[in-house]
Amino acid sequence: PMYVTDQPNFLNGAVQVETSLPPFELLSAIKQVENDLGRDLSGNSQRYGPRPVDLDILLYDGYDVTTSEGTAAETIGENDLQPNALVMHQPSEKLIIPHPRMQEREFVLAPMMDLEMGGDGNEITHPVLNKSMKELLMMLIKNNTKNSNSDDGEEEYPPAHRVLPLPRGRMLVFNETIIQGILNVTPDSFSDGGKFSKSVEDALAQALQMEKDGAGIIDIGGESTRPGAEAVGIEEELRRVLPIIERIREESDVPISIDTRNARVAQAAIEAGADIVNDVSGGTHDPEMLASVASMGVPMILMHMRGNPKTMQALTNYTKNDGVLSGVVTELMARSKAAEAAGIPRWLQVLDPGIGFAKDVDGN
Repeated sequence: PMYVTDQPNFLNGAVQVETSLPPFELLSAIKQVENDLGRDLSGNSQRYGPRPVDLDILLYDGYDVTTSEGTAAETIGENDLQPNALVMHQPSEKLIIPHPRMQEREFVLAPMMDLEMGGDGNEITHPVLNKSMKELLMMLIKNNTKNSNSDDGEEEYPPAHRVLPLPRGRMLVFNETIIQGILNVTPDSFSDGGKFSKSVEDALAQALQMEKDGAGIIDIGGESTRPGAEAVGIEEELRRVLPIIERIREESDVPISIDTRNARVAQAAIEAGADIVNDVSGGTHDPEMLASVASMGVPMILMHMRGNPKTMQALTNYTKNDGVLSGVVTELMARSKAAEAAGIPRWLQVLDPGIGFAKDVDGN
């Protein structure tokens, strides 16, 4: 929170929408949304104080300022304008675009930079300050760091942290590195194969010990994906993973990711209490995976690989891709876009470059 800091933390995001509404009509529409969600718009509430929702227009692109009635372009795609700088008046209201305080708010600039980096990758330029969202964010962080190291009495505000929403209103907060503890209930995984595949209680003890040792996520896998591994039938995979997920949930609420390439396993695991789907194939193995994860509304880890565990180590040549780094970025971003098209928003995606999968030693 800023300005009034004696209130709970809040979630903040930025969205890009396409509209035919002129700015003031758009403002009226979002105020109606705020009212419907319980915000007190009477003017009697504390400014910057606690509120259930707060919607702002940060930037507006495509507004035709030459017409007296203030028409908007039919679609954003019909123009190549950068955001406009507008000051508009109505009898009881004044609207300033861009939002006059957006450049002093990390919790605004950080998600705006996400928008800038997504999509077509073009910079979003502040029409008054003539700087991109990334430039404004870097300047703000530098200034905040400078102020935190001084004794000038200037008020400090907590930094904005990225979060990953989980089922049941929980979330992972990326204010520090989060350790993922690996628990394979398989007979043949390269790290712990056979150690925890015969006893649910032994697997439970290992999971609880990893949580005690600092793991923020327990990753459970029922199919080995080591190089050369044979595929496991779905029924066998379910038999391996469901009992331990259910048993952990009886003892702990630690976040659980299910390491699977199969949509049926992913759905059953989430229903049993898992929180995140971790697919080493990036959604390429099972054509139903992306749609299934989207329907559940849970986070998904999309890993880069080529082929399958039996063939991937013959697919380590990235010469045509201008090197392994360029190749992994291109192919992984293609999976991210496919996931987004299927209904998994970017804020629910975690991207894994796939060390050890379709890469030789130098590639890794």
